[in-house]
Amino acid sequence: MHTDDFASWDNPIHWWPRLEEQVLRPIAANQAARYQRYDWNRRTFAEWQTVAPGGVLILEGVSSARAAVRDRLSFVVWIETPRHIRLLRGLARDGSESEELWQRWMSDEDAHFATDRTREHADAVVFGAGES
Repeated sequence: MHTDDFASWDNPIHWWPRLEEQVLRPIAANQAARYQRYDWNRRTFAEWQTVAPGGVLILEGVSSARAAVRDRLSFVVWIETPRHIRLLRGLARDGSESEELWQRWMSDEDAHFATDRTREHADAVVFGAGES
């Protein structure tokens, strides 16, 4: 499950209640989850997705191991990548015209991680500065 289906340029961190309500609670109750995927290109919600209960749920993305869910996680991987490389990768994907959005996004991330202290609670830290 990708947190990019929930986050947006306008809401990089505070989308979590929707994930809890639409996915995590139903899955914890062994029920199918339904959520509306966010479309980054159209900048609006898109089609509905269904997640079947049972098995393993891998939640990936920025702030997916936040304190609000920490007690329910089995294993957390933190990918440590220097800020300038993260920015270069984002601009390569989204175009140079998105730099202001990326700068704001990364500032929001920095603020979140400074208070949430996610990295300190990771089970594994991986260096992510290989080739982009």
